Amino acid sequence: MKNRCVIYIFLATLALQGCQKPAPPTPPPHLVSVTTPEVCDVPIYIDYIGHVVAKTSVTVMSQVSGNITGQYFIEGQEVKRGDLLLVIDPRPFEAAFNKAVATVTQAAANLRYAKETTFRYRPLVQQDFISKLNYDQYVTNVVVDEAILAQNKADVETAQINLGYCYIEAPMDCVTGKLQVKTGNYVDANANTELVLLNQIQPILVDFYIPETDLLTIQEKQHLGELKMVVYPDPAHKYGFEGELTLIDNQVNPGTGAILLEGTFANEQKLLWPGHFVDVRLIIGEQKDALLIPNEALMVGQNGHYVFTVKSDSTIEVKNVKAGQRYGDNFISIEQGISSKDLIITEGQLNLYPGMTVKIKGRDEKSQ
Repeated sequence: MKNRCVIYIFLATLALQGCQKPAPPTPPPHLVSVTTPEVCDVPIYIDYIGHVVAKTSVTVMSQVSGNITGQYFIEGQEVKRGDLLLVIDPRPFEAAFNKAVATVTQAAANLRYAKETTFRYRPLVQQDFISKLNYDQYVTNVVVDEAILAQNKADVETAQINLGYCYIEAPMDCVTGKLQVKTGNYVDANANTELVLLNQIQPILVDFYIPETDLLTIQEKQHLGELKMVVYPDPAHKYGFEGELTLIDNQVNPGTGAILLEGTFANEQKLLWPGHFVDVRLIIGEQKDALLIPNEALMVGQNGHYVFTVKSDSTIEVKNVKAGQRYGDNFISIEQGISSKDLIITEGQLNLYPGMTVKIKGRDEKSQ
């Protein structure tokens, strides 16, 4: 009986041992990537949204009526000042000009005859061969013929001007737009029909509005010669063009509290185009020894921005920071909360918490 009890106890012990699971292995430390803040001098800037406008914009309209007989430019082509763009049928105006010239010739002949007649009859008046009344009529004829000649010369100038209007030339170096009335169509000068839009793009202007609270700072920096203006036509800021702030409007809009500013750009590469919205950056100073960290290292929580750092014992510490301005696509400045010696986590922030032990990728892996 005693032996049976021993056997039962032994079997029960084996059964209990079979029901117990082995303890799970300790998970490996979380793997993270770190970096130290980059210390450098960076610009202090203010960003706005700007609108590119042509330096000079001209809407070409015909000043005489007639059919368009010639187009001498390619739509969208750059043209020089004085280049011929369009021709309105000049034949009616050439005829009017020739008629006016002939009328001047006739009037000049009549005036010459009236003067000669007056000259010949002048001594006859003194000798009473003709009456004083008739002589006064000859003198009056000279005055009338002089007025008619002057009027006819003015008609010649008018006809010449109208004939010149038949040949439409570019008033400045510019880029042509789309021709709205094609060759062969009739244009009525009184209808104010737009033929083509001309835009001067070199130099070119950028308009933008700033809040009145920024005005004093910008005026001060411009007066000291410390203000720089850069525009970026692409969202990635791949292309940047430096220009000059040339206009601060003479009043603040009382309804919006904003004021118009305008910059002038050489636009040598012709990448700034009228109507385009661009990012405007006014550089107003420089921050010495700024701390820059990668954008991916900066986290946002309920209490604002923060970063994860790794302490000397490989544990996590959370530091609240004050974020500054962004630089390029990859970096942001930190104004408060960290030092240049902190190890900032840039990769592996998921599921981190204060006091957690981590392993630094590339450093702790080699030491093991």
